[in-house]
Amino acid sequence: MSVAPRLVITTPSDGEIAMTRTFNAPRHLVFDAYTTPELVKRWLGPRTWTMVECTIDLTVGGSYRYVWQGPGGSVMGMRGVYREIVQPERIVATESFDEAWYRGEGLGTCTLLEGPPGVTTLTLTVRYESRDVRDDVLKSPMEAGVNEGFDRLSELLAASAAASTGDSAGVNDVAARYRKLADIFERKIAAVRADQWGNQSPCTDWKARDVVRHIVFMHGIMLQPLGRALTAAPTVDKDPLAAFRAARADVAAALADPALSAQEAGGHFGTMTVEQMIDNVVSLDMVLHGWDLAKATGQDATIDPAEVAQAMTNPPAVPEEVLRSPGVMGPIVPVPANAPAQDRLLGFLGRDPHWTA
Repeated sequence: MSVAPRLVITTPSDGEIAMTRTFNAPRHLVFDAYTTPELVKRWLGPRTWTMVECTIDLTVGGSYRYVWQGPGGSVMGMRGVYREIVQPERIVATESFDEAWYRGEGLGTCTLLEGPPGVTTLTLTVRYESRDVRDDVLKSPMEAGVNEGFDRLSELLAASAAASTGDSAGVNDVAARYRKLADIFERKIAAVRADQWGNQSPCTDWKARDVVRHIVFMHGIMLQPLGRALTAAPTVDKDPLAAFRAARADVAAALADPALSAQEAGGHFGTMTVEQMIDNVVSLDMVLHGWDLAKATGQDATIDPAEVAQAMTNPPAVPEEVLRSPGVMGPIVPVPANAPAQDRLLGFLGRDPHWTA
């Protein structure tokens, strides 16, 4: 099902403006486009303005900064601080401009509701200091600028949706698989209690926190062939969940850009495109180390049967000497031929399926 896009502006209270637009895209794609710097640069703002700076620390208390250049050399800067983040459904943040065109500071609440599947309604409600300030904003060219930006967002989402359904070669299935596995791994991180981060994992030299540290580190390795590094974020020692969320946003942005994901990467893992490297290395890493983290912290360690089947049918395209090297997968652990598929996969990947702390 698809809908015809239209921006609807309402005034839910004396000090608020609500801007609502429906997009033909699943909610997670809209959230990614709203919070990933490389994607935000491609849509936020009028068509005649170019975003030249975009930094996002997507954590509660973290900040964002946008700078645009417009016609005639005009420059506009905006910044704010995140007050609340509920991925992928709600973001609350302050907003203020370098050259204030309205009095005081605004507080924006962005909500994303999906329904029917594949159709997401975005509502951005901004609260101002007074009714007079709100009315001044309503009289400005704000509506035209927001509408143009949302048109650009709709175009970006249409391209992403085409990729996820196979209409654009390459990134599609890889990006969808990565996103699914990152969601699963993120839920495991979120479920870890504070007193469990020092628990031993199935990896001899790693505690539970070290498992997440490795996954975040490997996300950075995926960006190296592009001459990129992970954006600034809380460390795994300080906030494992925030560190992973920031790292996955960086990799998701690379997968969303065909020019980046199709670049060839050579080195430790052999020669392959960046998207192939992500699929064969970090996505597989999240499957295996998601099991490690679950075992270390008493969570359900069941691996998605589809991932088990895929891995058993299509072994990782990583050289055997790399796959079996210390700190990667390790030597095969023998399991009975009639053992469950997950146990056979774990044994192949160097894990004792019956490991206990």
